[in-house]
Amino acid sequence: MRSVSMDVLHVTHQFPPESQGGSESYAFELAQRQRARGLAVEVLSGSQHAAAAVTVTAGEVEGLVVHRLQRNDLFFDHHVKMWHPEVEARFEQFLRDRQPKLVHVHHWVRLTCNLIEVCERVGVPAVVTLHDYYTSCPRAFRRRKGDEACRRELSVESCDKCVPRYGYEPPHEIADGINLYADHYRAELSLARAVLVAVASTADLLSVTTGVARDRYQTLPLGYKQRFSSLPAMDGPQEGRPIRFAFWGGVGRHKGVDVLLQAHRKVCEARPGRSELHVLGGFESAGYEAELRSLADGSQVTFHGAFDAAQLHAASPDIGVFPSTCIETFGLVLDECFELGLPCITSDLGALPERAGDAGVVSRSGDVDDLAAAMMRFLDEPELWQELRGNIPAPSPSLDEHVTALLEIYSAAQSGPKPVPQFPLVSQSRRLAFLMKQRDTAMSKLIPPSGGPS
Repeated sequence: MRSVSMDVLHVTHQFPPESQGGSESYAFELAQRQRARGLAVEVLSGSQHAAAAVTVTAGEVEGLVVHRLQRNDLFFDHHVKMWHPEVEARFEQFLRDRQPKLVHVHHWVRLTCNLIEVCERVGVPAVVTLHDYYTSCPRAFRRRKGDEACRRELSVESCDKCVPRYGYEPPHEIADGINLYADHYRAELSLARAVLVAVASTADLLSVTTGVARDRYQTLPLGYKQRFSSLPAMDGPQEGRPIRFAFWGGVGRHKGVDVLLQAHRKVCEARPGRSELHVLGGFESAGYEAELRSLADGSQVTFHGAFDAAQLHAASPDIGVFPSTCIETFGLVLDECFELGLPCITSDLGALPERAGDAGVVSRSGDVDDLAAAMMRFLDEPELWQELRGNIPAPSPSLDEHVTALLEIYSAAQSGPKPVPQFPLVSQSRRLAFLMKQRDTAMSKLIPPSGGPS
């Protein structure tokens, strides 16, 4: 099917209804707002589910055309599976068939690591919004295996003990995989017509850790669509009832929810009956859910599961608690928290304390005792809630304001000169050589020591 005229193609790793996370929700709302401006907009999304062959299936989500691409391999989120030759070819053909005027890339994972290279090959300008630290970290979230937030340079020396692995790779294969990963994403960011981040600290860390020049990154705060405008404002803590702490969003380990549950238990032990904790969101895995339910046993914790804005409002939180153990790049939950008129507690990492400012209390990431102390301040200092509420920052730009700014970036990307690449492309022969090395390493586990068939 050939598009009559497509103005913008958004490319992302996953998309509703398969997933409802922050970056895909942003892409969905952005696409709908651009359609309302009269643009012809479509989405190409990866999928969490593999198929027998590389497949692209077209459908609609609330009137928006969404093409869902499924890979045909195992472990396709693994950093050494970032390139897929069939996906590359399928994406190139898709661009030639659909002929978008501009591609907006939101992620590469579950697709292939050379999306922008393919766009340039076809002659379609591409811009990128970086929603996380994936381009600088083979683990994606700059969070080391021991939960340490990581600010190390992307290199073999920094990453070889931390990168995900199958368990049988020799050191030279690990090293080649890290170098290939780094070079792919340096090349991609060199080719993009614009590289957008939501806060300056994200650009600072990415530049230091990847070597991609700081002036390659452009700060553009994300637009926010108000969720609670038709609902009454929160009244805050009420005399005679426990204070309600709440976490909402994706319930994953990198969000520090296990730390929060341990901290809340300490609060309950120190100040019995004076607090509740509400956790809203889907669990990242059944195993993590079981761990969290065990940590919550015997304390005042309610797990609400998947939720919408009305259900979050109905939980009547008093304080939002976002104790991420990864270095966040924006945190739309803070926009929701501040729209509700609530102060917050955040970890000391990345964009969260930067954005919360004087409307939040900061605790050390991963430190159960420090987080418990921050929570107990709201129990012991009755004036603190109102004081912090008075410091809630001005709202983020509206989605309409954000779309206007973004369209100007699109226009410059389409009319301006191509950037002079800071880093060269990765050759196909180098990619294939690495695939052969991976194949031979895996096969060596199946071949008996004699080297012949059994």
